[in-house]
Amino acid sequence: MPKILDLRPGDRILISRTDRLGDLILALPFVETLKCRYPECHIEVLASLYASPILENNNRIDGIVRVLNQQLVTDRLYKKDLLQKIKKSNYHVVVALYPERHICQLFHKAAIPDRIGTAGRFHSVFFNHRLLHSRKSNKKHECEYNLDFLKFFRDGDTVRMPVVYPRDKELANARRILKEAGVVDRFVVIHPGSGGSAERWPLDRFLELYSALEKRGLQVVISGSENEGEMIDSRSRELGLKVRRITGDTDLRTLAAALSLADVVVANSTGPLHLAVAVGTKVVGLYPGKAVMSPARWGPLGEHDRVLVPTSKECTCSPNECTCMLTITVEKVASEVAQLFDKAG
Repeated sequence: MPKILDLRPGDRILISRTDRLGDLILALPFVETLKCRYPECHIEVLASLYASPILENNNRIDGIVRVLNQQLVTDRLYKKDLLQKIKKSNYHVVVALYPERHICQLFHKAAIPDRIGTAGRFHSVFFNHRLLHSRKSNKKHECEYNLDFLKFFRDGDTVRMPVVYPRDKELANARRILKEAGVVDRFVVIHPGSGGSAERWPLDRFLELYSALEKRGLQVVISGSENEGEMIDSRSRELGLKVRRITGDTDLRTLAAALSLADVVVANSTGPLHLAVAVGTKVVGLYPGKAVMSPARWGPLGEHDRVLVPTSKECTCSPNECTCMLTITVEKVASEVAQLFDKAG
């Protein structure tokens, strides 16, 4: 049984989760739980520059440390500067939810008194408190794996759902962008991108879904990056389909606001899917058949969210050419979206 740490009012705690957007969102319940149990302590989160905006406007987070992951690996001066910043912050505890080697080495060099991380890795040597659990077994949700680290802290209430808090000005900006795209009523967001983290439902299927939902009388808008918007424009023209889109028009905070205004969001297993859940919108998630990417480990945490997986039991395809995902039909996805849309109304 891990030893419960002795923390005093004013102690500074750093929680590190420097990987993808979805991973950081699924770490939020741990962050908020720790603040609930130690309101008298100062809690900061170390996150990637890209994903870190979702931490803003959260009154249970006292500070954000943003890191450029690639520079941490390639730029010695950047790594040295980050080390000095960590030293000056005088953290009493650091919890490495994602034990990236270069980051964990900095925690050791900064001589943070209590360094918590996973056991069984080469760089576990940098921790003096180790949690033995294997995420490779995929026996439970990623959020629960993060909550396992509460074993080092005192008992208390536990937050189970991630929440992202859009500001009023971000909501106003999102409404303006949606209006300019032609969205004037209740609507569905389709997010075709995946960030390369999992096999994906192809773009053509999303465009077929767009058309199918419009035929059902639902208003649809497509979100994504600027580059994805160019691909969507090119392919939709080839198909003779005119689409509404907000691709490239939103930063991460404004995207969160836009997703919060939607009735339903459809996406592959990707960060924006979890972002939609965190702002309270129902989702339909499209997940591959591989155990390592299963919804049991990475699925949405909303109570009434829907998850669709291929009919094949185990996918052996490559991410860019996954025929298994094609067994998820447009008709099935459209039906699930329509049901959630009606309930939301």
